Amino acid sequence: MAGNNSKQDYVTTYTPSLLESIPRNRQRQTLGIADDALPFKGLDIWNAYEFTWLNRNGKPEVAVAQFQVPGKSPHLIESKSLKLYLLSYSGTKFGHRNEVINTLESDLTLAVQAPVGVTLMNADSVQHEGLGIFTGNSLDQQDIEIDEYFWNPDFLELESSTVIRETVYTHLFKSLCPMTGQPDFASIAINYNGNSISHKGLLRYLVSYREHAEFAEQVTERIFVDIMNRCSPERLGVTARYTRRGGIEINSHRTFEEPLPPEVRLWRQ
Repeated sequence: MAGNNSKQDYVTTYTPSLLESIPRNRQRQTLGIADDALPFKGLDIWNAYEFTWLNRNGKPEVAVAQFQVPGKSPHLIESKSLKLYLLSYSGTKFGHRNEVINTLESDLTLAVQAPVGVTLMNADSVQHEGLGIFTGNSLDQQDIEIDEYFWNPDFLELESSTVIRETVYTHLFKSLCPMTGQPDFASIAINYNGNSISHKGLLRYLVSYREHAEFAEQVTERIFVDIMNRCSPERLGVTARYTRRGGIEINSHRTFEEPLPPEVRLWRQ
């Protein structure tokens, strides 16, 4: 039986028009979030592990490209379009590394309509950074039955009126890409100060995203808003660190009166 020899062509000449952006306010309106009164501050950090271009002599250069997108930007970037856009650098000559950085910053800033920071990391810097861990208490060892896999904030409930400060996390998170229906896997960390939140209910709530389709950044904001609405913590921070798809990972941070957490690359990233 003959194999399938079909292939999908991709552009290898720098083409900024490949980038597609999506207005954040479409989803935020469903959460009751006004553009001029965000209930959080935040940052979306993209790491692209499959980035290459040509130097002035035609010799390939490689790097891990990191993009820092402000959570207050009016638009987010559609991930497949970002992959195709980055691939368009692969056959394009640039005179200097700074030219690549400046081009990326200019295009991405235009796409999201807010300043985007760009860093190109070489092998030494990535290896030096190494792997890290979430600190706090894991939710994953609880022996509980779960049978609901569609987003359900009703699982969120308080354990007691005792005011505590804690960080909890899970590596069991999964949601779906709204564009392709493909699974998105992530680790979620939640840091809060307030009445004690039920760990069993919190894990059931986070697992209920398994068949929920939404962009990674929007999922982070939905988790933040749900916990604020249901549990009313005095302080709250939510971090979502997604695994790579198409060589790109997305890491979203949303906080209320909390500093943004340090970047830490997890064991599945």
